[in-house]
Amino acid sequence: MRQSRSSPWSSLTKLRRGLHKFFQQYIVAILLGLLVVAFGVGLLGSYNLSMRLVESQAEQSAKVAVQTLNTARRVYSDRVAKRAKQIEGISVVAEYHDLTGGIPNPATYTIEVGEMLSDPLQGMLFRLYSDYPFPNRQETGGPQDGFEWDALEYLRQNPDQSFARTEFLDKRLTFRYAEAVRMEASCVDCHNTLPNSPRKNWEVGDVRGVVQVTQPLDSILLIAADGLKHIYTTLAIIMTLASVGLWLVILKIRTVNQTLEIQVRERTAELQKLATSDGLTQLANRRQFDSHLQKEWQQAQQYQLSLSLILCDVDYFKRYNDTYGHQAGDRCLQAIAQTLQRATKRTGELAARYGGEEFAIILPNTDVITVSRVADFVREEIHHLNIPHATSSASSHVTLSMGIATVIPSDRYSIDDLLRTADQALYCAKEQGRDRCKTIVGLASFELQG
Repeated sequence: MRQSRSSPWSSLTKLRRGLHKFFQQYIVAILLGLLVVAFGVGLLGSYNLSMRLVESQAEQSAKVAVQTLNTARRVYSDRVAKRAKQIEGISVVAEYHDLTGGIPNPATYTIEVGEMLSDPLQGMLFRLYSDYPFPNRQETGGPQDGFEWDALEYLRQNPDQSFARTEFLDKRLTFRYAEAVRMEASCVDCHNTLPNSPRKNWEVGDVRGVVQVTQPLDSILLIAADGLKHIYTTLAIIMTLASVGLWLVILKIRTVNQTLEIQVRERTAELQKLATSDGLTQLANRRQFDSHLQKEWQQAQQYQLSLSLILCDVDYFKRYNDTYGHQAGDRCLQAIAQTLQRATKRTGELAARYGGEEFAIILPNTDVITVSRVADFVREEIHHLNIPHATSSASSHVTLSMGIATVIPSDRYSIDDLLRTADQALYCAKEQGRDRCKTIVGLASFELQG
């Protein structure tokens, strides 16, 4: 007697029905749970946004303070120290306190102004420090903690940028901001010739120290907390209204015939597929391509990632159709489409029919080397197809010309610029003999032969 076994399809059908029954039975609880999750996400997003605004406000204030200190130092250096050096009996030095006729040099002047502006009780500190402090400032003139060492190391590598961090100091949330102080021409000779100078090989542009502003975020956080109360109240009201509305919608949905619901779902899926795919090649159509490129462009611009685009054109395809007929041309396009589909494996990558015998591949977060490998793979696979093309001037078989453009999206560029650049690269590939790739990265371009 043979024992019957349930097929995998039967098990899947039972699972689907069980899930469908579960969702029908607990749909209200599930959707209410989702609303709660959405409410929590809204709260978290509002809090994160508030903290970003707090840090942004603190950074702007710190930039103004640093700019003020730097301006004071430059004005003092140009209008006071430089002129004072020409007056007999006046010495512009760091250790001026016990020296008759001595006045502070610009760095010492800036340090002392920062100390006067600082309020340790309130947590507001202004500092000018270096890893080459003069002898009279050996204890206080160098980096004092991890942040200051990190800032000095970072700014020495990136002198035109700033370094900032939010951290707890004395149990208070504090924003710390630092910029590089670079050696100017008027200061080089002085620092390299003073007997007590700790370093005597300075050059113009060297990072000689760091100007830093430390400020507590207490007052700004109080303002942000008040704003968050209003946001949370609004979210709670929206949550309540959404819950009531959801309940009413659920009551209405339960009256809908289950068979009609399935039919609508299936029809919608069919229409969606027809709206986003090319009927001949089954690749994404131009509409889907435009939508996907817009999404990847925005994401790449937000996270400052590279975005690559390959435009492909079948070489002498009109001649192919004239020679072998349109049905053979359709089969040729289908074979090429399958090759392009195999080349797009990572999330976000998309192969599309761009128009006629033109195809396109979107490759997000892809550098020049990687996109070149993809292009090489496509060309080699097309060669392996070995589709005869007796009337081609490029080869005895079907080939592709490809134009590659790679950019990091910014406000200076648009999607049209990316398309135009890829199209220019494709034009160059055709002009140089076809069956090749041409890559354009910014203003630099090079050719990948093969």
